[in-house]
Amino acid sequence: MWETIRGYLTFTRKERFGVLFLLLLISILFVAPYFFRPSVGEPDPVAYEKMKKGIREFDSGTDSSRKAGTYDRYHENKPGMDTRNSGGSDRPVTGALFSFDPNTITEAEWQRLGISERLTQTILHYIEKGGRFRRAEDLRKLYGLRPDDYERLLPFVCIARIPGNRQTRSGFYSNTSENQQVAVKKTDSVYRQNALKITANAVYPYRVKKGTITEINMADSADWSRLPGIGEKLASRIVHFRDRLGGFYKADQVAETFGLPDSTFKKIKPFLTLNKPALQLIDINNASKEILQAHPYIRWQIAQGIIEYRRQHGNFQSVDELLQLAQMDPQKFEKMRPYLVVKP
Repeated sequence: MWETIRGYLTFTRKERFGVLFLLLLISILFVAPYFFRPSVGEPDPVAYEKMKKGIREFDSGTDSSRKAGTYDRYHENKPGMDTRNSGGSDRPVTGALFSFDPNTITEAEWQRLGISERLTQTILHYIEKGGRFRRAEDLRKLYGLRPDDYERLLPFVCIARIPGNRQTRSGFYSNTSENQQVAVKKTDSVYRQNALKITANAVYPYRVKKGTITEINMADSADWSRLPGIGEKLASRIVHFRDRLGGFYKADQVAETFGLPDSTFKKIKPFLTLNKPALQLIDINNASKEILQAHPYIRWQIAQGIIEYRRQHGNFQSVDELLQLAQMDPQKFEKMRPYLVVKP
């Protein structure tokens, strides 16, 4: 056993010289920085005194850049922030006080109240996009409105209510007039239902969309957006999906649109009609790989299989021959079959 251990610890003459050389080289590299440090020279007395003076001013709170410049520049970069009291000044904002409805007053009236022009533009932009103040306390949510301005304006806020509307526990606004009953779902202070509802007693600016009969292969984005639960984005997705397919051959295909909830599809399904479908057919004997894989039902794996089959066996004699592909299963085949054709 000792012989085996000694065999591992025995070195030749060259190996011993090599180990000693490496140890010497490592030692030199370790101590060399202590002998070759760069000279930094003598410190500049003027610069040193200037630095000490700046530190004393900062500690004593008399640094002018901290009192005014830095603070103001920071606040000037905040969109919609009232900066007239910035910089630690206790000077109150002057402005007239009068009763006002924040949903209806003009830019000039906001500025009369002592609100800065930038914050005024933010408020008007919020209202223009469909926002609405429902309670006086909603002013507190304005980014850039100073707390003292909020306390000053709060007693003078008078928000007019929509006649005949009340909010229920479910988050809907219900019209309880004798002739009309309208339920409108609230979505983050923006109402998608913005058509006018005129009754004998009042004007109601919101109503639920009424579905219209839609031919799914002829409807454009505007037609789709008239259906309940379908906005501009979903309407564009449905049209884009239909174009990529080459037309719908049954109404249930609409439900396959990306982002379309099943509950929404159930709402619009009674309004969907399909006349004789005019589909864009793909000739599997002549279509390129790019055309094949661009179809939502085919994709690149099946497209590659079709190209390989044509290269090895020649043209397809019928569409049913696609079932011979290893990548194909009967369910996929039935979905894509109406879009495929064989031409010599």
